[in-house]
Amino acid sequence: MTESCLPKKLSAYFRRVTGILPDSMTSLDATRLVVLYFGVGGLAIIKEQDEPRVKDCIEWIYSHHISTQDTRLCHGGFRSVLYTSQMPSFAKNDLVSSSYDCSHVTMVYAALCTLLILGDDLSRVDRHSVLSGVAALQCEDIPGLFRAALISPERDMRFVFSAVASCYMLNGLDYLDREAIVSFIGDSMTYEGGFGNLPGLEAHAGATYCALASLSLLGRLHSFLPRESRVYDRLVKWLVKLQAEGFHGRPQKDDDTCYTFWVCASLKLLNAQDLIDQGALLKFIARCWDQVIGGIRKYPSPGCVADPLHSFLALSGLSCLKAQTVAAVESNHLESSDPDKSTSERSMEPLDQFRWLHVNKLEPILPELNIPEVAHRHLRRIHQSWEASSVTD
Repeated sequence: MTESCLPKKLSAYFRRVTGILPDSMTSLDATRLVVLYFGVGGLAIIKEQDEPRVKDCIEWIYSHHISTQDTRLCHGGFRSVLYTSQMPSFAKNDLVSSSYDCSHVTMVYAALCTLLILGDDLSRVDRHSVLSGVAALQCEDIPGLFRAALISPERDMRFVFSAVASCYMLNGLDYLDREAIVSFIGDSMTYEGGFGNLPGLEAHAGATYCALASLSLLGRLHSFLPRESRVYDRLVKWLVKLQAEGFHGRPQKDDDTCYTFWVCASLKLLNAQDLIDQGALLKFIARCWDQVIGGIRKYPSPGCVADPLHSFLALSGLSCLKAQTVAAVESNHLESSDPDKSTSERSMEPLDQFRWLHVNKLEPILPELNIPEVAHRHLRRIHQSWEASSVTD
């Protein structure tokens, strides 16, 4: 087979979403840091990082940074949007600090992940103020649970993960009540074997990933879920049964490409990713590829439009399987879905292109953080430099 054109189309798509978004994505304006993470992360996974724009992206991310060195603000972090930082004061004919200018824990996670992928050394992050800001989001009435922001009523397992992952990246897990977090995660486990977003809610693949990744980053995954224990087996069986062709988040729901990551990463953390039917998964994702736009849809429907979240999570989910049965995929990737077609025609089949991408192009990722392994190695070096400087101080 000739080299796939899929990486070029994916690369063009991810480059577009790191720039000016079309009006159809206006609703994503308040989460631009997350969209940038999807775009930069997608480029990194397919090894197509946009080097000329790295500096601009880094500067834009830091423009969202909130530091308590600004005495008007009590907690640090990263804001969702720039237009909450100052509000017009008509009485003073000036701009004043806004009471709505506060950090959002998922933006902290997205900002730090993106900076690491871009190769930044995090030296401009006010670590203490960010860590204190994240710790302040831990709920008093339910220890171990986190809310999204100081002024937000939202609180569930998503924000537990964002808090733990952010503190891990800043080498500050001691800022959190780790035992309370582990206890909350335990209370959120359901009879099905998975985890809900809150205690008493049904198990959900996204919440299950957030729970498992948090436990892993806290160093408690294997003590919480001993291999070959009943709770481990029940969880693995529940996750595996979420696959029809692709994966869905709850039983009896439609397959959705974003669950490629939530389920594959969860099974990778449990060292059970070999139970996945990779062939069926690749077929599903190939059917969801929008060959015109270049991105990946939520599901294979003509009325469904590709978006940054599903494009990135589909690829990062496949990347979790990178080291898994590559030989089996490699032996099949030359076999077209239509053997009667010529070699040049076969090279254009979406399934063949995704097989080629999986074998030849995808960068392995660290499932706990959903960043490339090379970015995690960069983070480890940063941690070592921080620890060395603290000893000399």
